[in-house]
Parts: sequence; structure tokens; C-alpha cells
Amino acid sequence: MSNNNHAEVYQRVSGLQKDVGKGLILNYIRSCPGEAILDLGCGTGELSAHLAEIVGQEGNVVAVDPDIGRVHVAQETHKGVKNLTFHEGSTAFFPGMSSETYDVIFSNAVLHFVPDKREAFENMFRSLRPGGKIVLSYIDHLPPVVEHVYHELNPANLVRILSMFQLETRSNIEKMCMAAGFDIVQSYDESSVDRQYENGENLCSYFWATSNGIFDPKLVTQDRLARFCARYSSGDSPAKPFKVWAEEGDVYCITIATKPI
Repeated sequence: MSNNNHAEVYQRVSGLQKDVGKGLILNYIRSCPGEAILDLGCGTGELSAHLAEIVGQEGNVVAVDPDIGRVHVAQETHKGVKNLTFHEGSTAFFPGMSSETYDVIFSNAVLHFVPDKREAFENMFRSLRPGGKIVLSYIDHLPPVVEHVYHELNPANLVRILSMFQLETRSNIEKMCMAAGFDIVQSYDESSVDRQYENGENLCSYFWATSNGIFDPKLVTQDRLARFCARYSSGDSPAKPFKVWAEEGDVYCITIATKPI
């Protein structure tokens, strides 16, 4: 499958990440007309377009993602948004890096994939104007519900799947953030909600798309899926809509920090 195939499916099934991001925006970036925002790890750009609405035509949003397929989908989907541009990029390279260009850097569900987090914080710090802020969500451990999916539905690919994640504890993230020069405003855990899926195929599509094809739906037998649903979900059949229950430890982290004036 091509990058664009993964990206198109990702656009359809990534509601959970988008919901988390919308909450971040509502709580921490809801009023910033005229500002410049960097969306670092924008996926297919739905949250980037929302940010572009918030800053208005006097502001601008630059959105980057390392997955060129997602960038192409974002460019096509949101081509009518005049104050929004999409680029291939990452925490290691993005437009305006080290130039004190941005008022806000927003990064939703990205940091746990970044190998060099110290570099990421340093690049963000040097790219913000004095008084600017970063708004981040990430995980510092693999949520139990996600572990269950990988272990029970794709055990043959488990090592490759887990190698995608570059996890650090929230306390270590805070230390790296402060070492780069930031003042931490808030840093806390937020409980995840139950995950809703249309059916077993929809669940497999989600994990296939979010892993860029490493999670293999072809390895998910009907018996495996039925056992999984019986143990971890509200459904009695993977052919029907069901919720996968959140457990203790199903949390994600929020960090808000500012660059001193």
C-alpha cells in the first residue's frame, strides 16, 4: 500500500487523536487572532485548519508532518484555506526553525515518536518569539488498551510495532523542556475515554493506518478478534459497533510551557 492509502484511511479513522487535539485547542489556544502557529506533526491537517480559523486572515498556520502521504492529503483537503500551508517536516526540520517566528507551537500525539526529544525542545524554543508557548500532548507509556491490541491481535509484528515508540516519563520530559529554557505552566495526566469502533474491521483499519501499515489486519483472525472483543469491549460480536474499555493507566500527558520574555 502507498503512503497516500495509509493517509486517506488515517484521515477517516483518527477521530481519537483529533478529539484530544480539539480539547487542547479549546483550553489553551482558543483566542489568538493574528498570531503565527506551527502545527508540529499535523497528520492530515484537520486540526491545522481549525487553528487557521482561530488566528484569522491576519494570522497564519504552518503545518508539518514527516509522512509525505499525509501532507499530500492535507494539501488537497484544505487547499482553500489561504492562511495555512503544509510541508514535509519534523521536530528536526521545519520552516522558520531557529528564527523566533512563532507565537504558538502546537503538537498533538507526536512527541512519543520523536527519538531526540532534547533536540526537539531546543528547536521549538529557538523558533518561538519571546513570550510564546508550546502546547503538547503525548504518551509516556503505552496505554494498556493499545498493548492489548498489539499483543493479542498482531503478536507476529509486536517487536516492529513497539519500535515505533520512543517513550520517556513525563518527569523526564519536563526536565528536557526546562533544560531548553522553557517555563512550565502546566504538566499533567489526562484520562483517556473508551474507544468506539464501528466493527472489528474499523478497529484494524485504525491500527493499520496509525502504524503506517506495520500492524497487519491480515494477521487478525476472526477467532482472535472475537476473543479480544469478549475480554476488552462492550460488544458480543466484532461485526457490530463496540467500545473498547479504557483501563487504569489509559492516560495521556499534557504539557504547556512558555518562553520567557
